[in-house]
Amino acid sequence: MAEKITIARPYANAVFELAQAQKNYDQWSRVLNVFADLARDSEMQILIDDPRYTSEQLIGLFVEIGGDTVTESAKNFIKILADNRRLSVLPEVAALFEQLRAEIEGTLEVEIISAKPLAEEQLNEIASALKRRLGREVTFSRKTDESLLGGVIIRAGDLVIDGSAIGKLNQLAASLLH
Repeated sequence: MAEKITIARPYANAVFELAQAQKNYDQWSRVLNVFADLARDSEMQILIDDPRYTSEQLIGLFVEIGGDTVTESAKNFIKILADNRRLSVLPEVAALFEQLRAEIEGTLEVEIISAKPLAEEQLNEIASALKRRLGREVTFSRKTDESLLGGVIIRAGDLVIDGSAIGKLNQLAASLLH
């Protein structure tokens, strides 16, 4: 995985600079997400990895399936990736692009995992606390995981706050063993 990120980073930086110059982050986000979804598809992965398929054939597939989201710039980007046999890193390119975009826009995508669905007021409290702590606007994705027993786990970039009951029990067990 680290290797794919390393390979994807210069492509993500290049497309981000292009999006900045064109002032169209939304359009690039859409097209990169479409391309990333295609590259994640198991059947498409087989085609990408098959040396019998030329870069022109792969470009044609991506452009055709991408439909109206594919601009001339996006087509050129896919051509560069296909010519260098790097289409498989598209999911990482899309993720890195979104990170760069979030940094420039001062936003942060936060994942909240809770044992039970949280009330809106609880989410608002978490959002305001994270905004104060991180200095960014926060958007959420929510998941429920009953195995947590209670509490929440918050993932914001590299930051992980484990306030779950199971997390606390694991911490207690670790401290008792040492």
